[in-house]
Formats: sequence, structure tokens, C-alpha cells
Amino acid sequence: MQLVTILIIFIAPLTGGVAALTFREQARANYKLVLSFSGSFLFTIILLHLFPTVFRHMPGAGVYVLIGFFIQIILEQMTRGIEHGHFHSSEHGGTYIGSLILGLSLHSFLDGIPLSNQELLQETHNALLYGISIHKIPEGFALASILIVSHFSNVKTMISVILFSLVAPAAILLGYYFQSVDSSLLLPLVAVALGSFLHVSTTILFESESKSHTFGWKRIISILLGAGLALAFS
Repeated sequence: MQLVTILIIFIAPLTGGVAALTFREQARANYKLVLSFSGSFLFTIILLHLFPTVFRHMPGAGVYVLIGFFIQIILEQMTRGIEHGHFHSSEHGGTYIGSLILGLSLHSFLDGIPLSNQELLQETHNALLYGISIHKIPEGFALASILIVSHFSNVKTMISVILFSLVAPAAILLGYYFQSVDSSLLLPLVAVALGSFLHVSTTILFESESKSHTFGWKRIISILLGAGLALAFS
């Protein structure tokens, strides 16, 4: 199961990167819908499963959740929010590209940490894996799209996406190591990651598509489907 988890979480952003290179316009049209679905799915899993489990095992987890929440705010200064849908098809300078890749990689590291603790989150591990994986598809798409419009070659773009895709698996492996040394070391990191998830998922859900702060029907349906599927895992 550990190998399957690592493979799925590695392939997900790669899928988004390949879509950006081969089906750019078609993928861009469905980008927000996939993002809304994944945000709703993650948010529901957090409320129904992750928070109850983490707070049951760690009464002071709220402090770490807050830390993760504010860490994500800092990371968004580096990424300009592409992990929850903020990206524009315009050329970007090298400084921003470096900041973007670093910020996204740190965010991806937080994504991987909870997946390493299968014992703690065994009841919801698969649901969390699917939710994070679906969320990482648009991340890979956004990263590749920005690199393409910034005149990166297809080869350099795919190398960058591959390296980015390795971060979450590396976090899972590091989490396994922490768990083998002292399982108590991992729980605070899981709580920090949940704070990051909470920020990203709520931002996806509460940001509207238009200046009039309304949602399109397709996006509403995507949100409801995400929540419904998460409920099905309950």
C-alpha cells in the first residue's frame, strides 16, 4: 500500500503537467471545476475525519493547525495562490519562477506528510490520498502552464514538473522515517499539514468566479459532487 500511495501521489501532478503540454485549451476549460471538486472533497474529509482523529490523539493540536494555516498564507506570497487557482497566462520573470517552485514544493511537502501515517489515519487514508491527488493535478497543470508562457522549453517544463512531483513522495518517505524513530514526532507535522489543507480548501470554496461574487452552476455541481463523494467514504 505504501508503494501504491507514493506512485499515485507522484503521478497526479505529472498528469496535470502533461495536460498543460498536450491539451492546453481543453484542460484550462475544466481547470476550475477539478479544483472546486478537490477543494470540496478535501474540506469535507478534514471536517468529518481528519480533525476528529488528530484532536482525539493530540488535544493541543489546534495550535499546530493554526501554525499550518499561517504557513500557507506565507507560502501564498511566494506562489501568488496558484495552488488554489490564481494563475494568469502571461510571462513571468526568473525571480518569480524560483519563488513559485520553492513555495509550491514546500506546500507539496505538507501535502505528503499526513499520507505517511497510515496507522493514525487508517480509516480515511484512501479518501485523503484521492483528495490530495486530485488537488495536485491542477497544481501540476498550473506550474507547467506558467513555465510554458515564460518560454521554458517542453523538456525543461517536464523536468521541472517531474522534480516537483517527487516532493510529496519524499515527504511520505521522511514521514515513515519519523514514525520509525518516534511516532510522536509525526503527529504535530500532520496537524500543521491539516492547517495548510484547511486554508487551501476554504479559499478554493469561498472564492467566486466573478466580480459579482457568484458561482456558475457547473462549479456548484462540482463542489456538491466533491462533498458527496467524501461523505460516501464516511
